[in-house]
Parts: sequence; C-alpha cells; structure tokens
Amino acid sequence: MVPSRKSGPDAVAAALGSFLEQHPEFTALRVAFSGGRDSTVLLHALAALRPGCALIPVHVHHGLHPQADAQAAHCLRVASGLGLRCEIRTIRIPDRPEEGVEAAARHLRYQALAEGTGPKDCVLAAHHATDQAETFLLAALKGSGPTGLAAMPSLRRLGAGWLARPLLAVSDRAITAYAGRHRLDWVEDPTNLDLRFDRNFVRHELLPVLSGRFPVERRLGVAASLQAEVIGVLDGLLDPLLDKLIGPLTETLDLAGFLSHPEERRPWLLRRFIVRCGARAPRRAPLLEFLRQLLEAKAEARPVLNWDGLSLRIHQGVLYLVRDQETAPLAMAGATFDWLPGAENMLLPDGTMVSAMQLQSAGVANTHGVQICFRQGGEWVRLPDGRRRTLKSLMQERGIPPWLRSRIPLVRVRGELVAVLWTQDPGVHQRPPN
Repeated sequence: MVPSRKSGPDAVAAALGSFLEQHPEFTALRVAFSGGRDSTVLLHALAALRPGCALIPVHVHHGLHPQADAQAAHCLRVASGLGLRCEIRTIRIPDRPEEGVEAAARHLRYQALAEGTGPKDCVLAAHHATDQAETFLLAALKGSGPTGLAAMPSLRRLGAGWLARPLLAVSDRAITAYAGRHRLDWVEDPTNLDLRFDRNFVRHELLPVLSGRFPVERRLGVAASLQAEVIGVLDGLLDPLLDKLIGPLTETLDLAGFLSHPEERRPWLLRRFIVRCGARAPRRAPLLEFLRQLLEAKAEARPVLNWDGLSLRIHQGVLYLVRDQETAPLAMAGATFDWLPGAENMLLPDGTMVSAMQLQSAGVANTHGVQICFRQGGEWVRLPDGRRRTLKSLMQERGIPPWLRSRIPLVRVRGELVAVLWTQDPGVHQRPPN
C-alpha cells in the first residue's frame, strides 16, 4: 500500500472510514491496545466512528519492563473513559528465546490477540506508514526475499478471524496531529527507546538520517507494495504445481513429484505448501538445510525440520506437515473405555467420536463386551478369518506414519483385540493392506 501524502487532521478518520465501508462483514472489532500514542489514536477514532458498536480493546501484558502493570492499568482507564471494557491478556516471554526477545514477544503477542477470534472478528492494529517503512528496512537488512520485503499486509488471517492494519497509508505526522487535536493521553513504552532492539535502532538512528534526503515513507511503501504484487504472482504460478503434488492426505506432498522440480523452485514450493496449510513458513536457512538433508539422506534416513509447533517429516515417499499435538504423547494410552449397550456413539475424552456404524464396518456387529482402547506396543489383532497379525505390521502395510499410530482407536471384545478403526481418520492411507 502506498503511503498517503495527506497529513491533515482527517487522514485517520478517512482511512478508518474507508476500511469500515469496505469490510461490513466484520461485526466484532478488537483493537490491539498498548496504551501508546498510535493505538490510542486508533481506539479513539474507532469509538467516534462506530459509537455503540462491538468494539473491544485488548491489551497484551508482556511484563518486559517495571512499568508494565501501570501500562495495563492506564489501558483500563482509557477504555473505561470511552465507555469500553478493556481485556488484559498476559504473556510470558522465555528468558532466552531462540528467535530473540523482540521476535518472541511479537509472536506471543499475536497468539494472545488471536485467542477467541471467530470468522467475523477482526483485530485492528495501529501500524502506520512509518512502521511499514521500518519493517521493509529491517527485512532488507536481514537479507529477506519478497515475502519479507512485502512488509506488513493490510489484512491477513489471525486465528479463526482476521488482523487488519487500516492506517498503513497514514503518515506519522497525521497520527500526531490527531492525538494533539483531541488532547489524547497516552503512555510511552520504555522498551521503545531501547536501541538494543533492531526496530528501535532503525526508528531512532537510521530513518531520521534517510528521511533528511529521501521521502522514505512513500518510496518504501511503494517498494513493499511491489513485493506484495510479486508474491501474489508467484503464488498464482506455484498453486497449480502444488495441486498436482498433493499426497494421500491433506497437508502432505508426494515426495518424488516434489523432488522432480528444479532445485531453485523447491524452497518456494515448500513455503507455499506450508502457507496454504494455514501455517507460518520457517526461516529460509533451516528450510534450505532440510532440503539439503533430504537430497543427501539415505533411503532409511528421515530428516525433520521443527519450528513454531510444526514439523516437516518424511514417511514412505510422502512429505508431511505435522503439528505438535499429533506427536505429543496420548493421554488416553493404556486406558480402556467400555461401550454402553445399545449406544450409537461413544465420545472419548480427547473429543474423538466413535460410532456403532464404524464398529459394524470393522466387522464388530455386537457391541456387548466391546471396549475402545489405543496402541501401547506389542499388540496382536485377530482378523475376521481367524488369523492373528501384529498391529505394527498392519499399520506398516497401510503406510500409517509412526506419529499417528497411537491415535487410531482399537476395538477389544471381551479383552481380545479384534479390530482397528482405520476409518477414524477420513481418507487415511488409501492403499489396501498387502
């Protein structure tokens, strides 16, 4: 988005009015409210434009400085003065996060803002044209490609809802003018002056020098918009290729087909695959290392890439995007659940629903004495023809990845394992057993 040259008193209201007009589908608005100048302007202007609407300020209490409690209290007072109820959400940043304090705080902040969002909910952030210029410069200094150089999108998914930045085309000067005209009161976050953080260094040391010679906000805003266009074109070219690579399950790729593409195209295909699954792509360096290991690995080797509660894994010629909850130990392991006589369904503690129809499809017609359990290891299954096979071999034949095996419900009748509810995971492993 190209930053506007308009710096008059109505620039903020005009930008917000345009956003609200373009997005009538958002019936509930939340404001990421730090208590600083920018978010105070955003909240005040929205309250004036939409009096009585479903507007909720949300303050993320990060605890990064001694004034954090006072900052949260200030947010409560300001919201109350506007007739609004501010929600306080507390995050705890690890002592030495691998990605750095700044990045970790940002990631956890958006996680907190995403909590409880629905399809018609939109969280609004107060980022403006100067913030966009800072983001572009930071991405360039870190050696980012088009995705990073596209800086901040004006609208993107956040949890089940959306995140919007309606002030990206508004100058810092217009924000200042609005705050002064309405005599707004705000707090300064002391961490914003800490030059140990890269963004603060760019804001206080680098941008002022560049702005003395160049119209930085406008030009870097144009540059970011052009990179966003490049990403849009690239995604349009990659999507048809990915559609031909979909594996036996959602969030999988056929490995041989993927590796048949040229080396320089694979990182872009993999990044686009991850984003289409609704996840954030990993950093480029570990992604390239994963691809290198994938090419150099022996047939039995299985390289893994872990990031943000996700992983890329390989099993029997299929590349999987796996979420941590799929690999976590199953709390129900070792437990058995008795089927109530005459019941049509059973709801397990993890939310899994098992139906009598599934039992019948698995060859269990009579539910008397039936129990549902899960794999622990070493089980044998009595097949309908009377033969007995190890559960492990049956799962291997169906190509079920190791991290999913403990999550497939098993059926015992009078203590004997007689069936596996393969259809519990729809569409899993369409290959018939040998």
